Amino acid sequence: MKVIGLTGGIASGKSSVSALFKQNGLPIVDADRVAREVVEPGTTTLEKIKLAFGPNIIDNGVLNRAALGKVVFSDRAALDQLNEIIQPVIASAIEDKLAFWRLQKAPVVIVDVPLLFERGYDQKDFFDKIVVVTIDPKQQLQRLMERDHLDEMQARQRMASQLDLDQKVQKADYVINNNGDSEHLQEQVLALIKQIKE
Repeated sequence: MKVIGLTGGIASGKSSVSALFKQNGLPIVDADRVAREVVEPGTTTLEKIKLAFGPNIIDNGVLNRAALGKVVFSDRAALDQLNEIIQPVIASAIEDKLAFWRLQKAPVVIVDVPLLFERGYDQKDFFDKIVVVTIDPKQQLQRLMERDHLDEMQARQRMASQLDLDQKVQKADYVINNNGDSEHLQEQVLALIKQIKE
């Protein structure tokens, strides 16, 4: 089974590419979805987060992401502490999902990881190949401001918190350029699926 890592920059269109892979029959393991599953009410991970950051980040038994975000995004040590708790659990859950697809004899599985390089997944022989979705920085900024209702400074801060897209492209096995329209994007994805399957 080929395991393909999919990543990109914030607001680069990675979710659109992931959706196109899925529409064309490739199984997707979504790291963001896994990250939500591992902190559902009653999980050990949620209890560990509550112990580390206090009961104020829990709202009616559910993780209050906005409250947690205020704590960790203004304090590097707190963010590192959160990652120490949550990242090994996410990696283990992704492995479980890949084991399921191996049993199903899936020839190819796409693992959608927004911070693939930032989390060091490229260092662990986790993936056979890595796909990076790229976009022109001006377009990226505009899309991010519109999508998340941010001012320019907030959007630039979020972009700066990730590895530069050019650096991601240099580390990629395949690059999908999302500067064009949806037709152009679809053509690239279909061509890439053919390449991967061959």
